[in-house]
Amino acid sequence: MATAAYISKPDVTLNMLPRGGETGIEDHRILMVGQLTSAGSASAGLYQDVPRNNADINAAFGARSHAALIARAVRKVNKYTEMDAILLDDASGTAATSSLIWAGTATAAGTVYLDVVSSTDHAYKLDIEIGDDEAAVTAKLLALLALDTTSPFTGAKSTVTATDDTMTFTAANDGTFANKWLIRLRGTMPAGITCTLTGWSGGATDPSLTSIFDSVANIRYQTIIWPGTYTTSTLQTWIDARKNVDNDVKDGVAFYWFDDTFSNVKSEALARNSSEIVILHNETLSTATYKGPHIPEAPDVIAAQMAATRALRFEPDVSITNYVTSIEPLDQFGGIHTAALPYFNTRFPFLEQPVRGAGLTLAEQAELRGAGVAVIGANELNNAIIAGTIVTTYQNDDAGNDDDSWQFLNWRDTHSVVREYFHANIKKKFAQYRMSTGEAVPGYAIATEGLVRAYAIKLYEQLAKKAITVDSRDAVKKFRDDMVVTAVPAERKFDCYFDVPVLSQAEKFLGSVRFNFGVTTS
Repeated sequence: MATAAYISKPDVTLNMLPRGGETGIEDHRILMVGQLTSAGSASAGLYQDVPRNNADINAAFGARSHAALIARAVRKVNKYTEMDAILLDDASGTAATSSLIWAGTATAAGTVYLDVVSSTDHAYKLDIEIGDDEAAVTAKLLALLALDTTSPFTGAKSTVTATDDTMTFTAANDGTFANKWLIRLRGTMPAGITCTLTGWSGGATDPSLTSIFDSVANIRYQTIIWPGTYTTSTLQTWIDARKNVDNDVKDGVAFYWFDDTFSNVKSEALARNSSEIVILHNETLSTATYKGPHIPEAPDVIAAQMAATRALRFEPDVSITNYVTSIEPLDQFGGIHTAALPYFNTRFPFLEQPVRGAGLTLAEQAELRGAGVAVIGANELNNAIIAGTIVTTYQNDDAGNDDDSWQFLNWRDTHSVVREYFHANIKKKFAQYRMSTGEAVPGYAIATEGLVRAYAIKLYEQLAKKAITVDSRDAVKKFRDDMVVTAVPAERKFDCYFDVPVLSQAEKFLGSVRFNFGVTTS
């Protein structure tokens, strides 16, 4: 029998417990979808934790691949948020092509730029000298293309005659997404030589999307990047079902750029009618020197940068100054408060300006906004790319009645943050509680209607200090008075209803201004 080596009185036992307190919302995750090439080490399927640097992205997906194009666009904006990728093999389809024809001999010198897919990343400066003929200019372009190892296309001389050379560009992946790409000539062609552009076309047969989301059924993604030419009903079926699920939070928002006619874009938004989908758009331009999207960038890249910026805004304590217009100090860093910070006037520093004067009119932008389409374009001086009002495609309830509950992405995001904050903290607080319709006995874990109500008010007040809910005594009183918490011991449950006053966005200021002549004397 063991004996004590000493006497120790009084008996003192102090257990170490967690410090308690509330938890935040779940870490943000991005999901992208794209096609890879055989040059990469990755295989088709779910690729978890996409690298933060271009070298590793290129090695994994293939430097010229559609998937690498999207991933690099995200990481250019956001190296913080965890991102997974659903990688797809080509479907033995047809790759899109575009072309140009050089003809003549230069009788003057000059410099022009050829932009293929992107004016930011794939712009080729051609210094044309007196006496350069089509063969000489073609040779200069081929030399520049050889240096660009990440272009999502290849270029080759395809036809040669006595008077002209044809260059053909071919997408590195099969499918329809490249049909919406850019080809653009900037500058003035020197006298004596001409360039004729043909836009991207001919891409056909996208990968099969059957069971595409099976591998991510149990993973939460708050932001999803979807290729704009893929079948969007497949995306909607999956993402809408995740909005409200039992005993979990799985909701997220998908972004894609839809490049089509004005009427077709409106029809696409109406068909989606989802609070979980954001369609981005501005009008396509087709001139002798410009063929492609309004913003001179691949449409999937524009969507990726919008998605990456939204995700960055939710990263706690990460600087977002380069992307927001607000100059208030606490708005310069990410966190849940950005759910209510307007998306309009969000800056896109990695996108080039469009052709001045092109793009949707203010009236057309307003019409699209009302139809559930968000517009991105140039500011008034055409020296920056900014977001207009970012709306979701949600327009009406299932019965067909107009409903603006989640018309604006800010409203939808704010609602989501409130729901998730309440969900996460109620689960944490009441992880192992008894239930009583009477009073709680101090020192024991006993949940009562009063305790649940008091805790909900505490959560509301915490969100108010994060610029999510309305911070006033009247608002707290309304929240308290409207709240319903009913204990049902026979079913071991509390029935709860929370009607939460949240912040909106200051988008319009309407009024009138008169004038007078000040104080006058007779």
